[in-house]
Amino acid sequence: MKEIELKDIEYFSKNYNKHIENKAIENKIKKYGLDKVCINKKIIEENPPIFNLELEETKRYDQKESLRCWAFSGINVIKRNMANNLNMDIMKFELSDNFIAFFHRLEKANTAYERVITSKTTDLDKIVKKNILKNPIEEVGNWKTFIGIVKKYGLVPIETMPTTIEGKSATKVTNLFSETVRSNAITLLKLKQQNKNIDEIRKKKAKILEEDYAFLSKVYGEPVKTFHYEYTDKNGNHIILKNITPKKFAQQFLSIDIENFVFVSNVPKKNRKYGQKLKNPTSINIHKMKYVEFLHISSQELKELSLKQLREHIPVMIGIYIRKFADNDSGVLDTRLYDYHKFVNYKSLNKEDGLLTGDIYLHHWMTITGVQIEDNKPIRWKVEDSYGDKEKVNGYYIMNDNYFDKYVFTAIIDKKYLSAKQLKWYKQKGMIEKS
Repeated sequence: MKEIELKDIEYFSKNYNKHIENKAIENKIKKYGLDKVCINKKIIEENPPIFNLELEETKRYDQKESLRCWAFSGINVIKRNMANNLNMDIMKFELSDNFIAFFHRLEKANTAYERVITSKTTDLDKIVKKNILKNPIEEVGNWKTFIGIVKKYGLVPIETMPTTIEGKSATKVTNLFSETVRSNAITLLKLKQQNKNIDEIRKKKAKILEEDYAFLSKVYGEPVKTFHYEYTDKNGNHIILKNITPKKFAQQFLSIDIENFVFVSNVPKKNRKYGQKLKNPTSINIHKMKYVEFLHISSQELKELSLKQLREHIPVMIGIYIRKFADNDSGVLDTRLYDYHKFVNYKSLNKEDGLLTGDIYLHHWMTITGVQIEDNKPIRWKVEDSYGDKEKVNGYYIMNDNYFDKYVFTAIIDKKYLSAKQLKWYKQKGMIEKS
């Protein structure tokens, strides 16, 4: 059969209606929806929100439509450490994602300009084909982006730079600022076409970045140079930090060595072997930032490293796919949660085939803050999300271990937890990931 003909539709319909249960299922799904019909409530019962290794509770962030999960997850990794060093109640301590977002956008604009300036071509069509201006300042980042901004610009409490209205939704600013950056990039390209010297081009770029700074300041608020921070510590003492800079605030109260954390991943693909170190050339967010390098290991090893870090009271940032087999009412993530195969002839792919065909991919960052261990094996994981506390279980997921195996791709792990063999693998020169 090369094409679908009407007689084929008649044949399909005839066979479909031969089975009475098909119409019964159809009517149920039309009335209640696919997930309500297919959900297996027994699986929810098997995943209670109980964990025998659990970090202290914190206030949930709500990223709304900001698409800033990478920044919130990064903050969730470090906030307990900073609150502890401030001797502050963790439920009263929050860091500003808005501060991070401001510099992320500004840095991405600069990266786009530099790619145009340093490109060997002055042909706009070729610049476009190289994807230099495809998504110049979209709200996409990762742990490397996060630590790059923290080390360069520092951190501030949320009271110092609260989230603005435009900071709660990425779309409008992304659309307007992307067009602005593209327009500026074309201006720089024209200077190259006119054979202007590099100093003159970069002088123009500096003026453009000044204008970009003004754009972002008006929508996100201008970042502070110094600030006062007042709080009451756990002992009831009134503390005032006067005229402290964002960099000094981060240096003084963040004692975790965030630059020692690395990407360890389970991303099985054809001909890829465990122990390979790879580079992702599409992950650069900040000019002169090195490629994200990740070590490909087994899912079992990924879990073992995550457990090591959790036992040291340090959360684990994970890159994950959560667009299947997730229930926001119960908060359960489990590959058995919905009986799709039973009701609608659903056919699943294994992790490798899912990655290869683009069916699954890393699209969200969250933070593991607990685990239930039985017979020395993880059974389910407590995963903190960044969408407030109204859904799931006060804002966190209960992730069954089977979900970790299939849908968790990357964990951000302190190198000190890697085994000698893993550390040797990580020290090798990474190969460019062709994806």
